[in-house]
Formats: sequence, structure tokens, C-alpha cells
Amino acid sequence: MDFKRLRILRELADRQSVGATADAMNVTASAVSQQLKTLQEEIGVVLVEKVGRGVQLTEAGQALAAAAADIATAMARAESTIDTYRRGWQTQVSAAFFPSAAEMLLPGLLHRVASVDGLSFDAHFEDPGTAFFAPLAADYDIVLAHSVDGPEVFARQGLTVVPLLEEALDVAMPAGHPLAAKSRLSPEDVVGYPWIGVPEGFPFDTVLRQIELRAGKQALRGQRYPDLRVLEALVAAGHGICLLPRYTALATARRGLVLRPLTEVKASRSIVALCRQEVAARATIANVLEMLKSEAEAIAKELHESRLNA
Repeated sequence: MDFKRLRILRELADRQSVGATADAMNVTASAVSQQLKTLQEEIGVVLVEKVGRGVQLTEAGQALAAAAADIATAMARAESTIDTYRRGWQTQVSAAFFPSAAEMLLPGLLHRVASVDGLSFDAHFEDPGTAFFAPLAADYDIVLAHSVDGPEVFARQGLTVVPLLEEALDVAMPAGHPLAAKSRLSPEDVVGYPWIGVPEGFPFDTVLRQIELRAGKQALRGQRYPDLRVLEALVAAGHGICLLPRYTALATARRGLVLRPLTEVKASRSIVALCRQEVAARATIANVLEMLKSEAEAIAKELHESRLNA
């Protein structure tokens, strides 16, 4: 059955005349009559009968007109759903987080996502070297990435880069360490102590290389491990010093660690969100990206205030 003919039947049931139906559908009365005749022939049931100079629906016609109303409602819902997706709405968002980004941003982000009815958010663990974050955008809607070389290191055709946070990298040490007596540290101050590092290719290793270049001396690297909490545990146990991100190292106080800022080298990392351009253009993804920016701004403000009050 043709849906357009069912619409005509439904209109006739409401308007009670061929002329009124034709006016409502912006067609001729003869076109309405022809479409009704064709519909009757298709289903083999009389739908319309003459009454005086007009027509009325038979019992079968009334039943089919009611069904046509249900079909029209379903079609309207389907069209509304498709229109929503055309505008970029989706019910499920997938995102990749490296560990410290998840620790810092994910709890608050999930509260924000929960305020959007029908939206599901799936967080996944990914912790590659800097060069391998961008390719993950093929597998996830949003990829959280970080680099010590600034957001522009991720710039490439077809990729949207959304800066979220610039986070300082401080030198971490036990409270009784000789360097803890200083408020700020230079490369010459720190290069001679044993270091707990991260694998080559990870952002923090680049900063340690800058320290070495500035001091003109190679640092003594001990263990290399990519997990910040393991680095904290090794430093707390006295196995060396390390670099830790300032905002995500608040828990270090529980281990009795001290953080000191570095001078003379660029010791910070840029945290960004990456999306394919066509994905970032979707309404849902744009909404979640705004949530991420708001969450990052709230964290930066909170940390700034806490340092002022310290």
C-alpha cells in the first residue's frame, strides 16, 4: 500500500468530503478520487461509497483510515528521529583517556553527561606515545591526548584539536630530600640526582632530555614506567626523583611527596581533545566537547585557588 494514498484516506475520514480533502492536500478533487480508486483496487476492499452527492467511508474504510493515522504517527516519529541524527545527535559517545586525564576529568564529566537524557558515555583506556594519539580518532569519537610540545603538535588535515588545559610538570621528591628546601629548581639542581623516568617517546621523557641539554650533563635514569602512581610509589620509597603533572598530583601529599617547579626549561604539558572533523561537527560531540572544556576550566580554577590559599 502506498503511504500517500493512505494519507488521502485519513484526510477524507477527518474532512468528510473529497473537495475538502483535495484542498487540504493541495491536489485536485479528481486526483483524490483516482487515488482512492487505486487504493481500493490494490487491497480488494470497498473503502468509499456514494451518499447523495458526496461520499463516506465504509466500515473497512474507517478501519483503514484509523490504521493510516497510526502509520502517519510512526512515520512522523521516524522522520523526527532521522532529522535528529541529521543534526548530529547520537545516543552513545566513545572516548579514549590516558590514565591521568581519566583521573582528573572523567568523574566530573560523567556528572555532566548524566544531565543529558538518553546519552550514554563509554570511556576507554589508551596510553600511547605522543605520535600515536591522533590515529586513535579513527576508533573513538573523542581522544584525550597530551604533549609537552603544545597543542599544535597534533594539528593535521581532517582532525579537530580542542585545547583543554595547560598543566605544569613539577619535580617530585620525598619530603626529606635535599631539593625540598628550595622553592624552585633549575636543570643544574636536579640533573645529578637519580631519576625515575618514563619510556622513550612519552611526553615527560622529552622534558628530562631538555633538562639534560640545559645542564650539559646526562641524567642518571633508574626505572622507566609509564604509570604515574607507580612513579609516585618509587619516589616515595627513595628510588629517585621524577616529573609529575601538577593538577593530577594532588594525591602525592598522601605519600609525603613534595612538588617543586622547574625553571629555564618548558616543563608543562598540553591536554587536548582530538576528533575527526566530521565527528566534531555532530551536535552531540560538540556538546560533550563543551562539557570537557567546562570541566577542565573548573579544575584549573580550583587548583589555582587552592595554591593561592596554601
